[in-house]
Amino acid sequence: MAKRDNSRRRIAAWQMVIGAVTATLIIAGALAWFYRDDIFQTIQDPRQPFQTYDPPEAPDYALSGSWLSQPDLSVDPFTLNEQGDAFVIVPSVYRGGEHYVLPIDDLRRKSKLERIVRPNYVAPYGEAGRLFAPFYRQASLYSYMTTREDARLAQDFAYQDVKRAFEIFLKQNPPERPIVLVGHNQGAAHLIRLLQDYFANDPKLTARLAVAYIIDYPVPLDLFDTAFGMLKPCETSQDTGCIAAFGAFMPGEHVIAERFMERLLVHDGHNFRSVNGRRLLCINPLIWSRAEDYAPERLHLGGVAAEGLEPDIRPAARPNQVGAQCQGGILLVDKPRSRSLRRPIQIGAKFRTLPSNLFYEDLKQNAVTRVKALIASGTLPKRTEVLDGFDVIEVEDSPVVPATDRPPTSQIPDGDKR
Repeated sequence: MAKRDNSRRRIAAWQMVIGAVTATLIIAGALAWFYRDDIFQTIQDPRQPFQTYDPPEAPDYALSGSWLSQPDLSVDPFTLNEQGDAFVIVPSVYRGGEHYVLPIDDLRRKSKLERIVRPNYVAPYGEAGRLFAPFYRQASLYSYMTTREDARLAQDFAYQDVKRAFEIFLKQNPPERPIVLVGHNQGAAHLIRLLQDYFANDPKLTARLAVAYIIDYPVPLDLFDTAFGMLKPCETSQDTGCIAAFGAFMPGEHVIAERFMERLLVHDGHNFRSVNGRRLLCINPLIWSRAEDYAPERLHLGGVAAEGLEPDIRPAARPNQVGAQCQGGILLVDKPRSRSLRRPIQIGAKFRTLPSNLFYEDLKQNAVTRVKALIASGTLPKRTEVLDGFDVIEVEDSPVVPATDRPPTSQIPDGDKR
């Protein structure tokens, strides 16, 4: 009897231990899930000052391998259809950890750019003209999750690559072709600086701008009174020389929306400043207006979740997926009907680039509309065509004899005098 009681007590003891361990694991798992974003951020910290960081080798933009997308430059763009040239600055794919910026020879992330970013975030603008999208040493995702000075230095470092690539783009962009500028996520942050540095006070370059799309990064309205100079927000679907910007958030994404409106850093032409509640530009891509009216899902032209497609393949868009409404400077969108267009559930998902483009078709068609509107306006210069069919007349040189070397008139035979 005593042995049986002891056995029962041991079993009870083990059950208590197992129960305690199980409870501990459940609590630990719950805490890990609740603080998953903080844990994600901590893991990505390079744990060294940027000043002592040895950055990876710079891309050479004279080489085609330094471009995610680049047209055949041996073809004279004047012989192409009436289109523009699109310069696309791609979003973040590098989380961080060892580096502050993405090494250009990181094959894993380069593959991600080619498989996911190019078909979803670069391809939509191909119908508006030739596509230019550089690889660049993008700042790590960690650099956009903190306000440390190291993060600002990393962002500025990445921008210098974008700036060098844009200089190459400008040399390949004839003045007769409209310019479409696109920035998604981190790329949008760099586009804000490009607009300040190249377009804000250059009327000739601004006259060639069909549109600048700043997507999923905040654009404070006060920039239009300062750093953006003559640039203005787009008010209709056919406006040119303007900026269309929005940051889209689905139901349940209030934490990342709050971060968007408060913590992200925006360059003001001189320094980085946090958004910190400043009023933001929001253009609803379903109606291409700043109006805060709700645009129903029937106006949605289509989202795309594309992966691994060849550059010349255009995916079929899924239309009527979401309604959208600008409210308080951000774009509130309905939960997409298609699961492939929603944010995946994973650690750090709130900060990762989505493997889909919710407004793929809306952006694609609008870019074409604005390019055509700019061409139709007649404000762009016209290139004179080379004229053919004229006979070539050879002219023989005839020596000119100075008057002092000519013989006296009296010595010239009468028949030769003129």
